Amino acid sequence: MPPFVLVDGSYFLFRAFHALPPLTTSTGLHTNAIRGAISAIQKLMRRTQPTHMAVIFDTPEPTFRHKLSPIYKGDRPSMPEELSQQIPYLHALIKAQGIPLYSLPGAEADDIIGTLTKRALAEGHHVLISTGDKDMAQLVNEHVKLEDSFKERVLDEAGVFEKFGVHPHQIIDYLTLMGDASDGIMGVPGVGAKTAAKLLNEYGSLNNIIANADQLKGKISQNIKDNLDNIKIDHQLASIVCDLELNLDWHELKLCNPNVEHLRDLYTELEFRNQLQSLDHPNNPNSSAYQQTSQSIVKAAQTTEPTAAQDGIAEDHASLSSQDDQLGAASYHTVLKQEDWDSLLQRMQQTDHFAIDTETTSLDYRVAELVGFSIAFDANDAYYVPLAHDYENAPEQLNREVVLAQIKPILENEHIRKIGHHLKYDAHIFANHSIIIQGWYFDTMLASYVLNAAATRHGMDDVARVYLSHLTTTFEQIAGKGVKQKTFNQIELEVAAHYAAEDAHVTYRLYEVLSAKLQGSPELVNILHKIEMPVARVLTGMEEDGIKLDHAFLDQLSVEFSETMQTLENQATELAGETFNIASPKQVGEVLFDKLGIKGGKKTATGQYSTSESVLEKIEHPLAEVILEHRGLAKLKNTYTDRLVEQSHDTTHRVHTSYHQALTATGRLSSTDPNLQNIPIRTQIGRQIRKAFIAPEGRVLLAADYSQIELRLMAHFSQDDALVHAFQHGQDVHRRTAAEVLGIAIEDVTNDQRRQAKAVNFGLLYGMSEFGLIRQLGFSREESQNYIKQYFRRYPGIYEYMQRTRQVALEQGFVETILGRRLYTPDIDARNMMVRKAAERAAINAPLQGSAADIIKIAMIEVDKILPKDQAKLLLQVHDELVFEADEAIAAELSKQIADVMQSVVQISVPLVVEVGQGLNWDAAH
Repeated sequence: MPPFVLVDGSYFLFRAFHALPPLTTSTGLHTNAIRGAISAIQKLMRRTQPTHMAVIFDTPEPTFRHKLSPIYKGDRPSMPEELSQQIPYLHALIKAQGIPLYSLPGAEADDIIGTLTKRALAEGHHVLISTGDKDMAQLVNEHVKLEDSFKERVLDEAGVFEKFGVHPHQIIDYLTLMGDASDGIMGVPGVGAKTAAKLLNEYGSLNNIIANADQLKGKISQNIKDNLDNIKIDHQLASIVCDLELNLDWHELKLCNPNVEHLRDLYTELEFRNQLQSLDHPNNPNSSAYQQTSQSIVKAAQTTEPTAAQDGIAEDHASLSSQDDQLGAASYHTVLKQEDWDSLLQRMQQTDHFAIDTETTSLDYRVAELVGFSIAFDANDAYYVPLAHDYENAPEQLNREVVLAQIKPILENEHIRKIGHHLKYDAHIFANHSIIIQGWYFDTMLASYVLNAAATRHGMDDVARVYLSHLTTTFEQIAGKGVKQKTFNQIELEVAAHYAAEDAHVTYRLYEVLSAKLQGSPELVNILHKIEMPVARVLTGMEEDGIKLDHAFLDQLSVEFSETMQTLENQATELAGETFNIASPKQVGEVLFDKLGIKGGKKTATGQYSTSESVLEKIEHPLAEVILEHRGLAKLKNTYTDRLVEQSHDTTHRVHTSYHQALTATGRLSSTDPNLQNIPIRTQIGRQIRKAFIAPEGRVLLAADYSQIELRLMAHFSQDDALVHAFQHGQDVHRRTAAEVLGIAIEDVTNDQRRQAKAVNFGLLYGMSEFGLIRQLGFSREESQNYIKQYFRRYPGIYEYMQRTRQVALEQGFVETILGRRLYTPDIDARNMMVRKAAERAAINAPLQGSAADIIKIAMIEVDKILPKDQAKLLLQVHDELVFEADEAIAAELSKQIADVMQSVVQISVPLVVEVGQGLNWDAAH
């Protein structure tokens, strides 16, 4: 009869975590403890073939031992976050495999194991305890054995004596005498393991040793007499409790059939590819695979991760294996022969929709070369058309220019709907070949983003993992990493073809799944098809056009910045009384806090002082101000005045930023390479950089900016009478706020009072904490609290909005924009108060910022429709501002048209106001 197996889960968890190197998923989740512990449990099960077992875990609650001794386990370090984040997943995996898992708050795993061992023995079973804890040796007898599954060493009664020099029934006395520092068991001073074993072999028990203490030699005799009270406590600490009241029946400890669907979800999220492959036909409860015990289902856990070639890289026409049931089985085809291409082309001409994906040599569309493209018409087949694989002995491929000429009318046919994942990139690639995609229909990246921006990152690999429970073949698997990474044209066709066809197949399946999920919300469908998809097309044109730079001006600005930085460095040397590297945080910290003795210095984990901006801003010393100014200039110089010239086109001098639609939580666009949304505009230096963005000869730049749009949206959402009235009557809302709070007439409000009111207005909008507001206002804490209290008395609607929004976020897990975009708040019920408060502030701001994002996106779509394309272009979107380039002759009239369109895109309770300026450079236009 197989043994009743008891597993010390806490030991397995810690042992695996410290034994294995760090392993993480693509989302940053650590998995080494999960992998190691599950692997060891499966190995144990395969060897022992139990019918009944349990995995036992400690809980964080204190036990009777903590009450008995304040130092019990007191020296143990707190659990690292990298480990604690793995515990829920390990618990879930164990349960999903049909293995009983048990823990009891206030009881240690040792005591649960002791109690279950005693119960099993009473019912006639023999027991195997898997642990590395020496305390458990006290449970060993002729029917109970210990095994360390990581070392595969079994301890029976003889084994215990061989290892410790005492018999199992003497282990408690042995631990009491020698002590255990890790558990806070003090032991008798001067008694180690050898002495404890020797004494017990001579006297038989601890009680006998104490009774004969006078006969012992040296200091041990006195040490025992002096520590009788501690010995009594230590004995209790070392004794495993075997009579806990456990609400468990024997049948609850029987292994069950695994929950294959749950295993599939867990393996997918944890990116355990081998284990995922071992799940055969999980949706069929009657299949043999479903009925298997967990030890056979997850036997692949002991193997290493597969290489790219082993990990399902199929050859031409090979069907996907059954692990891809949720993705859907499909055949992948490589199109090399003319007759196959003719057939595929005809199908493309006759269909009304298809998924398409390009394969290129670079992620930068401006330099990327098209290597091939893949097509999927349904979930059954996917086709890869290679055009430019040029590695040695590559097979002959179709002529790229001929193929592109043949698909041009198809791609430019708006009645044939195109499905893609990040269609904007594919549109750029085809535009490089003079093909302008029409019929943009469904972008699965944007659909995932609209459905839930916070659920995952929105690259294909992540979206497929979340919504299809499918682990895609990653580019690094087929191309390698780092400097040795191949470009796609260098990858062997049999490997590249599967990767490319999978992209189209996954895109089509995501289209089916995500479109079905969106159907439950007309608002989200509208946001995808009426906002995000049209905006993607507009952004494609904006990125293609770029904006012109004045290289000479930037070069001159760089020189001026360098000169100013040198002056600041000289000032810093004078103030410090010595020469030091002002750009070195280490040297800055030493000068400020060691040499000058300025208070407030705190060292980081690296042992050097923190000199972050927030630290320096609190220091009232001229050197800190010089350092901050130098840092600001250095950042602007490195990021803009030097870098912009490098990033612009050599001939046209135009710079082409890349816009990202699926990054921010609120729906706002972001930009990179270069990031034009972070140029500071509130400083003179920042405005200098904007002067470098210019209009070509004969044209001007127009800058159209929504005025105080988020405050206007606050008026709409809160319906606060005073705020709505201020905007409806065109009042200066900050001056009005100061008048309301201070109880004075608007005309009596000073500029400083207006500034304070503005700080509160915008501080509340952007989720500023109370401490942040205190800093902004320049008041004492009491003055600030009184000011804010009075603010809410005068604007009760705003207070009610904030309370209402917090509650909505807590109840449903998301808030909504004016158009119904859902902004999820995953940390709104976090246990950590600081995390929870930050989530609440974000929830209050999200409908405002998200609605502003929706509004300007609609404005981009509508304004693009009225622009005379040969005379004007939309070039940039920066927060609440749109920047255009227009012929000088139409600029004045076009400015009025732009303002009219932008002000009328949505109707809210107060007027939307757009201010449009024009000039030869961006700063002059703003």
